[in-house]
Amino acid sequence: MEITEVRINLNKGGKVKAFAQVVFDGCFLVGDIRVLEGKEGTAYVAMPSRRLRNGSFRDITHPLNGDTRKRLDEAILAEYERVIAERGPAGDGTGATRAQQISGRLLGEKFWTDEEGDEE
Repeated sequence: MEITEVRINLNKGGKVKAFAQVVFDGCFLVGDIRVLEGKEGTAYVAMPSRRLRNGSFRDITHPLNGDTRKRLDEAILAEYERVIAERGPAGDGTGATRAQQISGRLLGEKFWTDEEGDEE
């Protein structure tokens, strides 16, 4: 069984950094996989789970062996890192944080004057 596609949807704020969907052999999708922030800012993968009546959680789906788990984690984290590098931490496609976007706009010459940057 091969991983044919990994889709990442960034989450805003909190410990959950993103949600992942993984397609196997182009015909089976597993969703609600979470990319979480661990200690020291490292990212790790958590399988879809549900809360039991006693308040604990149980995984709904999970790999049955270590090799499959390793391949799944590597594929998800690689795609997560690619999306972060492409879209930036704000998830807006610019690679800039929201504060950087606002300051760039306010510091732009055209915002303050009608001039296009013509200096004498």
